[in-house]
Amino acid sequence: MTQAAPTAKRHLPIAAPDTTRADEQQKLYAHEDAAHEKRNWVRLSFDCNNHCTFCLDSNAHDGTMRDDREVRVQIVEGRKKGADRLILSGGEPTMNPLFLEYVRLGKRAGYRKVQTVTNGRMFAYPEFLSKALEHGLDEITFSLHGHTAKLHDALVGTPGAFVEEVEGLKAALATGRVIVNVDVVINKQNVRVLPEMLETFLEWGVREFDLLHVIPFGNAWTDARHHLFYDLDDPQIAAAIRRALDLSNRPDVHVWLNRFPPQYTEGYEHLIQDPYKLNDEVRGRREEYDRYLTLGRKLDCRQPERCPQCYLQNLCDTLDEVIDRRKSERVDVVEVREPAPRPGVLPRAGRLDVRAADLAAALRLAAVTEHDGVSLELDTWDGLDAALTSGPLAGAVRRVVARTADDAERLSRLPEPIEVAVWLCASTAPWLTARGELGARYVLVQPTYGRVTEAKAEDVDLPALFATLRGGFRVEGVAPCLSGRDASPQGSRLDAEMLGGDGRIDMTRYAARYAESRFFAKSVRCRDCAKTATCDGMHINWIRAHGFAKLRPIEG
Repeated sequence: MTQAAPTAKRHLPIAAPDTTRADEQQKLYAHEDAAHEKRNWVRLSFDCNNHCTFCLDSNAHDGTMRDDREVRVQIVEGRKKGADRLILSGGEPTMNPLFLEYVRLGKRAGYRKVQTVTNGRMFAYPEFLSKALEHGLDEITFSLHGHTAKLHDALVGTPGAFVEEVEGLKAALATGRVIVNVDVVINKQNVRVLPEMLETFLEWGVREFDLLHVIPFGNAWTDARHHLFYDLDDPQIAAAIRRALDLSNRPDVHVWLNRFPPQYTEGYEHLIQDPYKLNDEVRGRREEYDRYLTLGRKLDCRQPERCPQCYLQNLCDTLDEVIDRRKSERVDVVEVREPAPRPGVLPRAGRLDVRAADLAAALRLAAVTEHDGVSLELDTWDGLDAALTSGPLAGAVRRVVARTADDAERLSRLPEPIEVAVWLCASTAPWLTARGELGARYVLVQPTYGRVTEAKAEDVDLPALFATLRGGFRVEGVAPCLSGRDASPQGSRLDAEMLGGDGRIDMTRYAARYAESRFFAKSVRCRDCAKTATCDGMHINWIRAHGFAKLRPIEG
């Protein structure tokens, strides 16, 4: 994702020693499990007794509580749909007079955890805290944005808020019966003292922190923005953030980064927000995206000076590309797998990339749109030889995709000019190394994975592997600094998994596929690379698994 930055400065990434520790690995996997936990966010109020200068939700505040029946239905239905964690939010959720009843309903509905995200002031009242725990509240996330009353109260626009919240936080910690963590919105007013803030909270007994990068919505994009948005390229700010993130190296401390630009996390890639959480971001703005997709009404926030400050910029940019390609009569590549849109609603494909269990399923998918040729990626290749000589696929197969060494060996015996795309993974690496020479019919493809644990298990040392290979083969999905070759241009592509059965973009499916296959990132250092204009970097889970340090800018 692109981040606006001054042109007169030398860009300095936040850097840290390149070390990997066992506890870091354990935290990474634990954080992944937590990020992929199915959650049900339930708003209780459209009101708040704080007035945060950066509040994202201020436009929704009308001083009311949400309808009781709506809340109860959403709590119960969310559990029926498989959510394990209930998160009661607002506005300020504890202002709802039925807050305690909703906590109890959540436990009765069977949620494993009931959590609230709050300004914490109500928990300064001992009876309220006691009843919340009796009713089954498992976790309290206190939104605390300064370590002094002067700083916090100024940011939340409410004198006395700090004293009340800290009293409630310390009381919750003292019970030993509830998980306590702290949200901090990082902004221009507190970023330079962020390490001191976290150290103070640690002294109180807090061990888990969610650090949220300020983003341009609600109050944050009023005149207050000049006092909130900060320059990540400022060396002093970079140093302060680095000192704060160093606390994540303590085995007893958990630090989460939320909406923080990935390119500024070099050395701390294990803290990059799990891309799966983009689904929550999209869900929170579902109505706006739906209006855009159904009515063509552009998102109000899509402004040249605003988008570079937003974590979702590349997601929205890519969405615009998908919309344009969906409207096209023809695109270079259409990707399909079951369940696919009905026949006749997709553009014609220069190449139809079919991912299926077997040939029978591939034949069904090959009929969804007109095409000039087919690429096959199958779980089993039984019957392939016959299908290449007779039937609907005869003469139509342009490419086959090998995900294992056995597949690569079998498919490499197919007649030319069928192209053989081979995944770069733990299974195929020995086969590629043993072969050594690979001709122009071969394409080496770096797959993307939905989980960082998959990337760690399957990815190979790309520079070391490419050092063993020669020939005229091509490369896809690998930064040139890792392969020593320019990646093959992908042309215009449309992923039909982002669409519903009617061929229209489905925002839930779009977000999931974007996170799994289109979310790429580069280091700040890559700005100086001769290939930066044509290189997307690497998939975010590759970065989280292996770090930015492996990306080495190429001199012009």
